[in-house]
Amino acid sequence: MGYLDPLPENVSLQVFNDSELIFFSSGKWLHPLFEFEEFLKTYSGPRNNLCSHDSAIGKAAAVLTIRLGIKKINAELVSENARNFISFYNENSSEQVELKFTNSVPKLLCQTENQLETLSDIDEMYFLLRQRARLVQGVDVSVKNLCYKFGDIRNLSFEIKCGGHLMILGENGAGKTTLLRILAGIYKAHSGSVLIDGKPLSDNPKYTIGYIPQSLDETQFDLSVEEVVSLGLDSHTKDKNKKIYNALERTSCLNLRGRNFSSLSGGEKQKISLARCLCQNAKLLLLDEPTASLDYENKKMVVDILRSLTVSEIPTIIVVTHDRELTQMRGWQVLTMGGEK
Repeated sequence: MGYLDPLPENVSLQVFNDSELIFFSSGKWLHPLFEFEEFLKTYSGPRNNLCSHDSAIGKAAAVLTIRLGIKKINAELVSENARNFISFYNENSSEQVELKFTNSVPKLLCQTENQLETLSDIDEMYFLLRQRARLVQGVDVSVKNLCYKFGDIRNLSFEIKCGGHLMILGENGAGKTTLLRILAGIYKAHSGSVLIDGKPLSDNPKYTIGYIPQSLDETQFDLSVEEVVSLGLDSHTKDKNKKIYNALERTSCLNLRGRNFSSLSGGEKQKISLARCLCQNAKLLLLDEPTASLDYENKKMVVDILRSLTVSEIPTIIVVTHDRELTQMRGWQVLTMGGEK
């Protein structure tokens, strides 16, 4: 039995490691591949030679299959879009993917085939597919005709789909920080509406939003680093210490354990606040100049975390920044306030 053998009846995907069957599904569309992705999170067996037999491979399935580390693919039906993408991948990667198929068509008759046709960046396509499948941590954000007495916030409107990411640019005094505080529920707009996940701010669960201001008052937290990170967790959270450790590790802050938050530098406080938001698995992240107080290495760490979030947990992210490296990140919506071009 192996990936080149016929698919059993009512099975749409089989995955083998060498000749050992490790996963199968009868699901439709891309769901079997997303199911396999979840399976891999707890699978501890060998995965050095993953091979798949799929009932149909379009470009979307090819993207997911390659991203999951499958190097040998057998398909009953494959689209030319998928074949071209696999060829493009093989030409630009040191790792090669082998494709065998029974039948080929120009394209599969599905919306994702059209959506991805002109795209080549595998992370961008992966994000779009998870967003379309609603397999993202983030929530929809809708701002309509928003007005506030300070800053250039007059009849401001924008929307972000769940898992989307928005960069807010603009001159000082344009109202960028004020906008974040309205979205965080700290300020109340004079008119207009803000909907998070289709609901008013006050109707969302407590830990939906993670907000990191540009500067943190030293007297605000007379708490240890671990206690500040744990503020993002419900008191009944399981594996609380493990979640805190993982968040500190991801932000390179394990060396700060045991320190009092008020004793930290501005950059260290920013990193701990980011760890808090990661720990709570916030569905909407609001970050005000997250790299402003950081040196080069820590700026790079924040950029890497943001890039990782956009293709892993995929929360909705809104960032106010002047940082050139952040503004050069691909795939972000941009909102310019105060007339900056």
